[in-house]
Amino acid sequence: MDWMPAIALAMLMIGLFAWLRADIMGTRKELRAEIAEQVKILRAEIAEQVKILRAEITEQGKTLRGETTEQGNTLRGEISLLRQEVGRLRERMAHMEGLLEGLREAISGKQVA
Repeated sequence: MDWMPAIALAMLMIGLFAWLRADIMGTRKELRAEIAEQVKILRAEIAEQVKILRAEITEQGKTLRGETTEQGNTLRGEISLLRQEVGRLRERMAHMEGLLEGLREAISGKQVA
C-alpha cells in the first residue's frame, strides 16, 4: 500500500489546484465588476465635465457676441459721425468754391462759367 500516500497527495494537489482556480476566477469576476464600476463613475464624471465646459463655451460665445455687437454699434456710430462730418465739409467746400468764384468775378469783372 505504498501508493496510498501518493494518491492522497495527488488528490490533495488536485483539490488545491481546483480551489486556486476557483479563487482566481472569483478574483477575476470581482476585478471585472470593480473595473466596470470605475468606468461607469469615470464616464459620469467626464459627462459632467463636458457639460460644464459646454456651458462655459456657450457663455464665452455669448460674451464675445455681445462685445462684438457693442463694438460694431460703436463703429457704426463713429462711421455715422464721420459721414456727417464729411457732409458738412462738402457743404463748406461748395460754399468756399462759390465765394472763390464770386471773388474771381469781382477781380476780373467778368462772369466765369
